[in-house]
Amino acid sequence: MIGLLVASSIYAAAFQSSGADSARTTLRTCLHGAVEEAKKQKVAADGFSVFAHQQCAVQETNFKSAMWAFDSKNKVSKKQSESDAGLQIDDFVASAADRYSMETTPQ
Repeated sequence: MIGLLVASSIYAAAFQSSGADSARTTLRTCLHGAVEEAKKQKVAADGFSVFAHQQCAVQETNFKSAMWAFDSKNKVSKKQSESDAGLQIDDFVASAADRYSMETTPQ
C-alpha cells in the first residue's frame, strides 16, 4: 500500500514537471536558433542578449507560465516563481551569449 502511494506520488511529480521541462527545452532550442540567426544577421556580440530576448519572447513567456503552473501546485508564491524563472532565463541567455561570442569573435 505504501509502495503504491509513493509510486503514484513520483509519477504525479514527473507528470507535473513535464510541462516545465518541455517549455525549458523549447526555450533552449529557440536560443540555439537565435545564435544561428544572429550569425546570419551579423549581430554584434554585445547586442546578442537583446536579440535573443526578442527572438524568444514567446518561449520565455511560455516557460514562465509552465514554471508557475508547476510551482503553484507546490505552494510556491507567484513572485518567487517569476523570480526563479527569470533567473533561469537569464542563465540560458547568458550561456547562449557566451557561445555566440566565442563562435563569432576572432581568436
